[in-house]
Amino acid sequence: MSKIAVVFELPGMTSEKYDAIFTELRAQNKVPNDHRPSHVGFQKGNNWCVVDVWDSEEAMGEFVGTTLMPIFMKLGITPPQPGIYPVHRYLGRDGVEQTD
Repeated sequence: MSKIAVVFELPGMTSEKYDAIFTELRAQNKVPNDHRPSHVGFQKGNNWCVVDVWDSEEAMGEFVGTTLMPIFMKLGITPPQPGIYPVHRYLGRDGVEQTD
């Protein structure tokens, strides 16, 4: 399995900016994404956190480079480097378990 977990912590991000990103993604028909089986966004103190599971680092990199970064630039958001971690076990909504 080559799935990865990607963790962003965005200091000072607001729910309004987070929602604006999704508005742009929907306008470009970029959600859902077949290579990102799960996504969660939440407030953690003064930070906004995003945790995604991607099928591969290549799929995530292509999405970030061609879709997400232009949206961030348009909205004036400077994201920090994400933490990228290999997934050992993934249990999807369908109950199918995948391990490395």
